[in-house]
Amino acid sequence: MTIKLYWWRGEGAQDETKQNFGDYLSPMIVEMVSGQRVEYADPKHADLIAIGSILAKERKAKGLFLKRHLHIWGSGTDRENRIFSGHHTYHSVRGAITASQIKNLQQTPALGDPGLLVDRLWEGKKKPSKKYRLGVIPHFVDHADSRVKSLSKIEKTKIIDVFSPVHSVVEQILQCDFILSSSMHGLIMADAFGIPNRRTKFSSGVISDLKFDDYYSAFDLSSPPVITPESIIKDTFSHLLFNEPYARPGLEEVKSALEKSFPLL
Repeated sequence: MTIKLYWWRGEGAQDETKQNFGDYLSPMIVEMVSGQRVEYADPKHADLIAIGSILAKERKAKGLFLKRHLHIWGSGTDRENRIFSGHHTYHSVRGAITASQIKNLQQTPALGDPGLLVDRLWEGKKKPSKKYRLGVIPHFVDHADSRVKSLSKIEKTKIIDVFSPVHSVVEQILQCDFILSSSMHGLIMADAFGIPNRRTKFSSGVISDLKFDDYYSAFDLSSPPVITPESIIKDTFSHLLFNEPYARPGLEEVKSALEKSFPLL
């Protein structure tokens, strides 16, 4: 069987060097959990929508002007005041905010981002040794920010490119003691492996804050305070951030619920 999956490809559809790891994580995770081959399909022809702030694409699931049924597994909202159709089967969604935006929701979906299951891809494999105290993952819109270059000059700091292949991004994250990321899936991957992390912001008003609130709601947490790159550049490893406690309550339960909720297509 082949699962027809929709995921956001962006410029990566034409240029492999522009494949954002957080988006291209979706087919890898779906193949792993399902044991089936996955192929890309637009929402008009897809069976499943999974990882990403792409749930608004459910509106395009139409054929001959009739609304098609989709399976939803872990997708999320990207803004306030969204209303999603209850016509689909919601096995899981990224968080409580997404769930609240589904009209006439008939079932109680599991909460969590399936990107948290990325650690399953490394089960039984030898993990790389730690090399860096800090890994910084700028969202692709932040790549050219001058503060990224300033952070790169801090001793034992690694700048991780979001356009690197998924396996490479994971290996680099595993080499770090702490992850600072403006990319949400940078934080999610770190959480998957229990690596302390915190969100940073380089740009204002470009990346949705709501999707971070949605993600953390799966742990019944508020979004942790954002750390400015300037404060890290100024204080480096004497920053209080590096001594703060780190926890994602119920992480393994969230992962287990995600696995169990995967649809039998």
